[in-house]
Amino acid sequence: MDKNKRCVVVLDMGTTNCKMTLYGLCPLHIIHTEKFRTPKRCIDNMIDYAAEELWQHIWDILGKLSALSAGHIEKIVLASVGEMGVLIDASGHRIGPMIAWNDSRGADYIEDLSAEQRLAIHKISGLPPHSNYSMAKIKWLETHYVKHWQLGMCWLNLPNYIAFLLTGKRQMEYTLASRTMALDLQKGHWSHRLADLFAVPYEIFPEIASGTVGEIQLAPKIARSLRIDPEARVLVAGHDHMAGSMAVHLQPGELLNSTGTTEGILCLKSSYPIGEAELQAKLAGGRYIDPSIYTVYGSLQAAGLSFEWFQKMYGYTAEKFHRVLSRLFEAYTSGKIDPREKPILIPHLNGSGSPDKNVTAKGLIYGMDARTTDMDMLFAVTQGVCMELKQLCRFYDGAGQSVIKVIGPAIRNDFWLQLKADVLGQEILAIDIPEAVSYGALLSAYPSLRDEIPAASVRHFFPDEKRSNYLDEVWQCYRAFYNAKIDWEHGKMHSHICTSNIRERRSQHETG
Repeated sequence: MDKNKRCVVVLDMGTTNCKMTLYGLCPLHIIHTEKFRTPKRCIDNMIDYAAEELWQHIWDILGKLSALSAGHIEKIVLASVGEMGVLIDASGHRIGPMIAWNDSRGADYIEDLSAEQRLAIHKISGLPPHSNYSMAKIKWLETHYVKHWQLGMCWLNLPNYIAFLLTGKRQMEYTLASRTMALDLQKGHWSHRLADLFAVPYEIFPEIASGTVGEIQLAPKIARSLRIDPEARVLVAGHDHMAGSMAVHLQPGELLNSTGTTEGILCLKSSYPIGEAELQAKLAGGRYIDPSIYTVYGSLQAAGLSFEWFQKMYGYTAEKFHRVLSRLFEAYTSGKIDPREKPILIPHLNGSGSPDKNVTAKGLIYGMDARTTDMDMLFAVTQGVCMELKQLCRFYDGAGQSVIKVIGPAIRNDFWLQLKADVLGQEILAIDIPEAVSYGALLSAYPSLRDEIPAASVRHFFPDEKRSNYLDEVWQCYRAFYNAKIDWEHGKMHSHICTSNIRERRSQHETG
């Protein structure tokens, strides 16, 4: 291969979109990018990724990028959402559907766990038991598709499955193994105890390898069909949020606020990260792209999703949405909007995230009247998303002193960014690095390119004391509604109200 024509393909598979980028390496530059909607099939409340269609898109685009590179692709690097995957049999055939990460199938297996089992799972795997994680999906597939476990069956998370189709090797990377609920986080290998607890064979989990150690040579047949260099290698960079953090050079003591359909907060730790605060808040521990580093990660189920919901509800085009956001930003920063006079919205539109992870949680709106406008509701949506972030950040040790770096769609929404700063009472760094996940994945494969990644533009958003004081008053109301809603959803308030109603009816009967 001509070293001056070296190329690499990076595939970023997200909840909403997938992006494939062909980079030239000498010097580093983007040659071509292809983007497509992540193919899904939704039936009732079940969401599956359309595995065959996804693979066909990837295959077709790889062929196109190979032609553009004149066959000079030396690596294919993969990053993706973290919890979903597939079961395959000994021959490599898929067993059942590819269940979306945010699908709640398997929730019954989680709900049946005792308090002692839940605590043990969280302490061993670093993960608070939840149907999002791989083990719940494995149990559902076992019930509906696995007649009996056979030798050679294997669980592969999404990018590991794509890597398997390209190479024929079954392997998993640490940030993805960290999202299965089967990894012994402290020891760094699969847990016999967790496999036994869920009654699944320990052997279904493949070898774990990260970084360049995890590179696998492209299968000869695939290389010939795609006309890619037969020495080309495939590398799974890992979980997309972790890859994105590489692009902004996240350091210990900093928080990464990764925005998208969901919203996450990530920090890095040098030692096992799950203590009492993390257990209480149901935060997720994991291993980083460099597996000697640990992570603490918390997520909110609806961030970008909340804005999508608003646009559908009010029939906003993208142009109108951004125009109204600009008007809100101007009115808010010029003091024409008092947050205390706006509706309060708890955006649990797809269940709730930490600290009360509940797939059946519902949203709540208070403060609407006949004069409430669409702009009022957009303010409430944005404020609610920021309040949820504050709810989460309270459980991060030293969060009040941390640098908060924001990546993803939020960087194009000044109103959202300013409201984050005011609600949190902290400076926000909006880091505009196009396709942070793609560049981060690239860095995991080529650490030496660190200084060649395009410099990101960074904008600073500072909290305003007066607005922050107003929002602190809103926060107290938000917390009261949040706690009451959680009590209701967990049955405590329901029981109390039923008892009160019975007493009221008895009183009416006796006085009647």
